[in-house]
Amino acid sequence: MKDEYDVIVVGAGVSGAMIAWKLAESGAKVLILEAGDHRDRRQMVGTFAAATNKAPMAPYVDPSRDPHAPFAIDYADKAQNHYIQSGPSDFKSGYVRLVGGSTWHFLGNTPRFVPNDFRMKTKYRVGVDWPLSYDNLESWYCEAEREMGVAADHDEWNNVLGAWRSEPFPMTSIWRAYGDAIVGASLDGQVFKDVKVSIRSTPQARNSRPYQDRPPCAGNSSCVPICPIEAKYDASVHVRKALGACRPAELSERAVVKRLFAHGGGRITHVEYERWEAAKETRKKMQARARFYVLAAHAIETPLIMLESGLSRSGPVGLNLMDHLQGYGGAIMPQPVFPFRGPPVTSGIDEFRDGDFRTERAAFRISIGNDGWGRMEALEVTIKKVIFEDRLTGKALREAVNHRATRMLRLSYSTEMLPERRNRVSVGGYDKYGNPRPKIEFSFPDYNRKTFEFGNTLFNDFFDRMGVGRGEDERQLQKSDQYSGAGHIMGTCCMGSSKSDSVVDRNGRAHEHPNLFLAGASLFPTCGTANPTLTAAALALRTASVIRNELEARKS
Repeated sequence: MKDEYDVIVVGAGVSGAMIAWKLAESGAKVLILEAGDHRDRRQMVGTFAAATNKAPMAPYVDPSRDPHAPFAIDYADKAQNHYIQSGPSDFKSGYVRLVGGSTWHFLGNTPRFVPNDFRMKTKYRVGVDWPLSYDNLESWYCEAEREMGVAADHDEWNNVLGAWRSEPFPMTSIWRAYGDAIVGASLDGQVFKDVKVSIRSTPQARNSRPYQDRPPCAGNSSCVPICPIEAKYDASVHVRKALGACRPAELSERAVVKRLFAHGGGRITHVEYERWEAAKETRKKMQARARFYVLAAHAIETPLIMLESGLSRSGPVGLNLMDHLQGYGGAIMPQPVFPFRGPPVTSGIDEFRDGDFRTERAAFRISIGNDGWGRMEALEVTIKKVIFEDRLTGKALREAVNHRATRMLRLSYSTEMLPERRNRVSVGGYDKYGNPRPKIEFSFPDYNRKTFEFGNTLFNDFFDRMGVGRGEDERQLQKSDQYSGAGHIMGTCCMGSSKSDSVVDRNGRAHEHPNLFLAGASLFPTCGTANPTLTAAALALRTASVIRNELEARKS
C-alpha cells in the first residue's frame, strides 16, 4: 500500500476543510477524500437560473453528470428516495455532497451558542451536559469568525445571554433590510410574555467589505441556495487554502469511502474507498493509510461509515439525531416592507434562546425574513394565484402583485431539540454500488410541540402590535402539529466523557480508536438554538490543534 499520509480527512465541508488546511499549513502530509466533486460556481448559478423550481437544492441537481450520484440529498425528492424514512415523523432536512459541502447553500447566519447550551442537564435537568464549556470554546469561536469572515457588531452581541466576547468581529454588520426597521418600530424594546424584546443584526459569514480576496455582499437575494459572487462564505475557501498551504494537501474528489479498518487495539490501519467517473460510470477501488484519520462526512454520512466499518460498537453511533425544527408566521403588513432586496435574513430576536422554561419546552431563535413569505408562499405562487384564481390582467394584475409582494413579511422560529435515542440513523439498505443508504427513525417531540404552540401565540401578539389584519389572507401561522426542517443536521456521534454514552471525547477523538477523530455537527451532545456551522468550525479548529500537537510530538 503506497499511499501513506500523516492525516486523511474524509469530507471537504467546513469542518474537514478547516482541519485539512490547519494541518497542511503546519507541514503535515494531508489527503482529503470527498464523495462529491468540484463544481464551477458560474455553472451552478446558471443551473439555478434555468430551474423552474427555485428550491434550495436547485443549483446542485445535475443528472446529466451522473444520474446515480446523489449530489443533493433532498428528503422531499421521492424520485431519488435516498432516505429510508421509518417514522413516526419525517426527517425534513437534506444536504449537499460537493467540495465545500452544505455551506454552499447555508443561509450564512453564524451566532454562537450561549453558555447554558453547554450545561442543559445541570441547569435545566434535561438533555445532557457537554464535556466542555463556552469558556473552553470562546477563543476558538473568535478564530472561526476570523476564518469564515463574520460580520456583526461586537458591542451589540457582547454578553448577550452570558455569551461574552474577547475579540471584535472581523467586519462590521451587514446592512439591515428595510423591513427590519418596520418590525423594530413596533417590537423593539416591547415586553411580550414577560420578556423584553430586542431586534439585533444577525452575525453572518457574509462580507460587508472586501475580505479574503472575496467581494462584499451585493444583495443578490439568492444566498439560499447559492451566492453568485462568493460574498457569502463557503468551505471551498478553506479547500483552496489547504491546497495552497506550505505543504499542499491532496484532494481526491469523487472518492466514496467504503470502510475504515482497525486492528485489535482499535487503531485505524487504512481506509478503503472508490473513485467514480461520471462519464464512464466506473468505480475504481483504492486504499490509503495515515497516522491519523478524520471523519468529517456530515451527521448522516459519518455514522453510516462508522457502522459499515464496525467501529465504536459500544457507543451510541447514529443515535440522538437532531435538527432545529422550524415554525413560520406570515403577515401582509399595513405598509410596504420591500422584501427580496439583500440577504434573506439580516436581523432577529434572541431573548427566547434561554430561560427556565427550557425545563418544559424548547428554546428558539426568531429570524425576521427578507424573502417574502419564503416557503409559506413563494413569489411565483403569489403571481399564479392572482392570474389563475383571481383572473386579473393588466393594471389590476400589476397592482395586486405589487400590493401583496411589497408587504409580505415572514417571521420564523428555530427550536432546539433534545437528544433522544429513538431519533437515529442506521444502515437501511444499499444503492446499486453497494453504498449504504440511511434509514432514519424520527419523531416530533412534545418538547418542541409545546414551543410551537407558544410561538404561534407569540407571533399573533407580534402581528397585532404591528397592525396586521386577522383575516386568513393577511396572516398565517404554521400549525402547531407541523414543522419544517432547518437543514441543521446534528448529533449521531456525540462527544462526552464515557464510551457508553458518547462516541468521541471533548477533543473529537473516538473513545475506542486513538488515531480516529470525528468533526462536524455530528459531535453535538445538544443543539442549542444557534445555526450550527460556526460551532462546528470552532470545534474543528480545536481538534486540528490537538492532531497537530501529536504529530509534532512524534517528530521530537
